[in-house]
Amino acid sequence: MTRFLVTGATGFIGSRLTRMILAGGGTVTALARPSSRTRALRELGADVVHGDLATGRGVAEAVAGAERVIHLAATLKARTAAAFWAVNRDGVARLVRALAAVPRPPRLVLCSSLAAGPAPPVSLYGASKLAGEQVVREHADRVPAVILRPGIVYGPGEPALLPALLPMIRLGVVVQAGFGPHRYALVYVDDLCAALLAAADRGPVLRPGDPRTGTYAIGDGNVYHWDEICRCLAQAAGHRAPLVIPLPLPAVRAAAALAELAGRAGGTVPAFNRDKAREMRRADWTCAPADAVRELGFTPATTLRQGFAEALEALAAPSTAR
Repeated sequence: MTRFLVTGATGFIGSRLTRMILAGGGTVTALARPSSRTRALRELGADVVHGDLATGRGVAEAVAGAERVIHLAATLKARTAAAFWAVNRDGVARLVRALAAVPRPPRLVLCSSLAAGPAPPVSLYGASKLAGEQVVREHADRVPAVILRPGIVYGPGEPALLPALLPMIRLGVVVQAGFGPHRYALVYVDDLCAALLAAADRGPVLRPGDPRTGTYAIGDGNVYHWDEICRCLAQAAGHRAPLVIPLPLPAVRAAAALAELAGRAGGTVPAFNRDKAREMRRADWTCAPADAVRELGFTPATTLRQGFAEALEALAAPSTAR
């Protein structure tokens, strides 16, 4: 019975991962801020330690007794660089220092993002995730760690891709940021969870001064063009393939700025914002998971059509997607 500490367990990926660990006979301690969703974790059988990576509260308590640590908690959208850095870099630092302080530090798996590399980050989010990776690398001589960089993660309960695309799919018209082909790597959430668990169990860890060992790109092994993604989702939803219309990048940036203004009035940061628009400038977000397949035994099992169908089924019955 392996004892896992999971940060971000109340989120989209974390809730699926927690279920998977518990179903496999492991135990889960979740470091989480107080919310109604922590009750659902307790109902599943997870232990919950109330804390906050932005302040360090509860981190030492959560780390105690953990045999494996999977770090998912992250700030995905924010108004300022400082807000990204507070969790995606400084929160990682607090966690890693707490791990380094125990007599036998447990193996750490950091869920990063393709936005962090291998190409230089184009967004504040990507730069903050890369900074978090660097913190883990600086402690690699003390804390055994692995970094995963997934592409777009989708599936039941996913909060961004499908909610943004479906209204346009129903209208029959989808916009694309910029002109020319846009390519993406995607991975179904349960396949990513399997990769996280594999990385927690086996494979080489980071080595000081070695930028490659222990770092894995995660996707389902395919390269998807934007129009292919839209067409596949339309088919899964029972609609005709939509017309894809390119939108000039200046118009994308202007729309993102307007969305942020509207969000500010409501006290929120919208999923479509200026930082996301920066990422939309890059036309290639693909990766090759060959290293993860070879060294971790990662075998993505879900096709894009299957994954979209399951995500749509969950949207039709939201209570089953928790």
